[in-house]
Amino acid sequence: MASLAGTGYPPTPVIGEDQSFSAPQTATHPDHGDNDDSISASEFNRRLRRMYRERMLAKGIRVPDSPPPPPKGSIHPLAQSLLDAGGTVIYEKLTCCLIKHVCGTRVTKFRSLGFRRAEAEAMRFVSAHTSIPIPRVYDVGERHLTMEFIEGETLATAWDKLSAEDRLLVTRQLRDYVGQLRTFKSPDGLICSFDGGPAVDARRLCHVEGGPFATEAAYNDFLVSDLLGKHASIRDMIRSQMRTDHEIVLSHGDLHDINIMVRPGAGVVAIVDWELAGYYPEYVDLVRLFRSSWLCGYYDELLNIFPRRYDAEFVVDQTITHWSAR
Repeated sequence: MASLAGTGYPPTPVIGEDQSFSAPQTATHPDHGDNDDSISASEFNRRLRRMYRERMLAKGIRVPDSPPPPPKGSIHPLAQSLLDAGGTVIYEKLTCCLIKHVCGTRVTKFRSLGFRRAEAEAMRFVSAHTSIPIPRVYDVGERHLTMEFIEGETLATAWDKLSAEDRLLVTRQLRDYVGQLRTFKSPDGLICSFDGGPAVDARRLCHVEGGPFATEAAYNDFLVSDLLGKHASIRDMIRSQMRTDHEIVLSHGDLHDINIMVRPGAGVVAIVDWELAGYYPEYVDLVRLFRSSWLCGYYDELLNIFPRRYDAEFVVDQTITHWSAR
């Protein structure tokens, strides 16, 4: 059984807490090119964490050698109160946890690094102006978000069990919901988070903020900024292929299968995790989904869900992702 709580976005870049990273049995050294010998999965992850710490240290942000322990109820008085009253921890990982209230109709998400106001604002706006199913938000604090609990499974776990009719229903519903989001254009054309704050690029293990941007050209410069000083010629070739005339539309920002909740016969019962919601070029919601390995048949339906293809944008995004890791 899964909960339908969204996640908050911290004020500083951190490793994505709700995204698990699994390395293959052997992998290429994350700090160098393709000429390195294969290494073990544990060594790959160790070097990846080291690379992350070094990048954050360069930004003046100290990161501990190991991820912080999962937050227990004692971290937040409300969490302890809910547990004492008979609430149940239904999810716990790194710096966040979800506690289902004893009443069974609400769930509170706690995040030690805090929530951004924009997430709750986006949820309330989309719920009020579209037919997209979203858990009702009851309360938002600096480090907690209380919302409606809705029964369902993530699409990641349910897809293979759904009938052909249910899969078709889910695909049709998602196409409708994506279309509804795209009817909302950015005020003044800004590329930004939902509340008008900085745009977010969640390309790798950390979220990087920039802007807001008045033009798509400025946003494009931001996307390739990680290549500055490292691969100037590569950066310039990539940058020359980036368009500056896309529509800037309301985007969820993270439409992965773990953020789509379903039930047999009903299809989609909720879309969660609005932490990355904002106004972005029209291709963003689609191409971001291609950055991860496909372990669910949902991803095979993406081109039936989105109203158009973005082939060139996909190639550019993949190339940026490839070179920004080196």
